[in-house]
Amino acid sequence: MSALSITAANVVPGTDADIAHGIAGETITAGQPVYRSSTDGKWYKADSNSGTAEARVPLGIALCGSSASQPVSVQKSGTITIGATVTAGT
Repeated sequence: MSALSITAANVVPGTDADIAHGIAGETITAGQPVYRSSTDGKWYKADSNSGTAEARVPLGIALCGSSASQPVSVQKSGTITIGATVTAGT
């Protein structure tokens, strides 16, 4: 069970948000940490258990859902409302 349960519809950038726009390399849900591939320049889900160092270091949080090869907005810095709930004991 994950420590946070993110509600994608509640992910909202703050007024000081630094937002990047690009193309998704796979299906992404709002609120997921993402990285930008140096190979094709597309955004992918970050994974701390990935075999590649690049994928282990998120560069931002997806602000919207996107399918592969579709536009995606990513917040790189600033305040963000993640819309998550926390389960006690996790």
